[in-house]
Amino acid sequence: MAKGSRNALALACLCIVSWQAPTADSQNTDGAGSHGNDRLRMVVILSRHGVRSPTWAQTRLDQYSAQLWPKWSVPPGELTSRGYELIRLFGSFDRASLAKTGLVAARGCEDAAKTYIWADTTQRTILSGKALAEGLFPGCPPQVHALSNNVNDPLFHPTANRMNSAEADAPSGLAKQADPQTDGQQRELLDEMQHVLLGCDPKAACSAASQPQNPLFQPPLAVARATAGNMIDTESPLGLASSFAEDFLLEYAEGMPMDQVGWGKVDEFQLRRFLSLHTQYFNVAHRSPALARLQASNLLFHIERTLQQGVEGKPVGAAIGPPQSKLVILAGHDTNLAGVAAMLGLHWTLDGRLDDTPPGIEMFFELWQDVHGAYSIRISVATQTLRQMREMTKLNSASPPAQTALAVPGCNGGNGTCAWKDFGKIAEMAIDKDAVTAEPN
Repeated sequence: MAKGSRNALALACLCIVSWQAPTADSQNTDGAGSHGNDRLRMVVILSRHGVRSPTWAQTRLDQYSAQLWPKWSVPPGELTSRGYELIRLFGSFDRASLAKTGLVAARGCEDAAKTYIWADTTQRTILSGKALAEGLFPGCPPQVHALSNNVNDPLFHPTANRMNSAEADAPSGLAKQADPQTDGQQRELLDEMQHVLLGCDPKAACSAASQPQNPLFQPPLAVARATAGNMIDTESPLGLASSFAEDFLLEYAEGMPMDQVGWGKVDEFQLRRFLSLHTQYFNVAHRSPALARLQASNLLFHIERTLQQGVEGKPVGAAIGPPQSKLVILAGHDTNLAGVAAMLGLHWTLDGRLDDTPPGIEMFFELWQDVHGAYSIRISVATQTLRQMREMTKLNSASPPAQTALAVPGCNGGNGTCAWKDFGKIAEMAIDKDAVTAEPN
């Protein structure tokens, strides 16, 4: 890592914490892992921000629906007070889990000094970092760091001009994958989504009196390079439906009355159906191999270097946070988790949904050391369930988040364990060195 506090702060985007090692199922009862005499040295947590308002202005949303969308208490894309509290609850559960491993004390502030928090520059990520800090260390939350003046942080958002000639044909390939005409189930769900937008029941005959300015199915299908944020944006029925499904989720998790969640047409069962459209879109826009390498190589590179620093116990170039850090929190986005997962070949089912990345989800990279001194990596994910978010459930051993251990393809350690040398090789092969930056600006 480059010398100086500014550079040290600039790369601190990861959440290095001591976390329990979950079992293979997604509903552990206490979160405490058992690995014989192995010791947990560090965990890197990559997290998504909490519940926010839709990123589109309401006037834009209203162009796609026969009825007006609900009003929110915060501007577009910002974390709500309820979203803050849900993340704080998650942080409190993380603290209890960390204490069970012995890495941090169950109470007190001593371990806060060994915690480093870095967030993307948006309001929702910075406040999510603060909420996690407050939940982990009530009364003494560590500082949340971010780049100043809302400048782009390439650790979270690589610049679009990094798309090189080898990926120049990606948009045309994505267009074929995003075409609902080739997927009957997708088309069925899109029809249901259109019915809801028209004010009809999802599967009922629909003869809405008023039509939105922009129907969901509006040809031609277009896939274009993004000018900021994502490397690729799909302007298609699938891309639009993905966004609307996410907005219905946010209404549900925000605790809005059910007659406001999809205008009373979207219950939890229907919401789960629609969320599969969101996952399908992410499979196209963020999990496609070429795009994942462009979007997430820089992030995975710094994760690997941070873990290397944990192994060596001394400063390592491009590592995040000081060597003594036990916990470094990265408050990022769903796109960050999807990209890293795609590069490592990781998949999960949580709360009945495949590869979903809902608000507050956390991905853990655990660094373990055995009695012989050898290091290994275990990866897991955890999220509050839809019902837990809606009911603001206090997370504890009786009501834990949904969580599961992840197997890394190419690792044969058993029980989700990956020898450190094997993990390093897998990460190195996955990373596009041309997409790596030693500094985020």
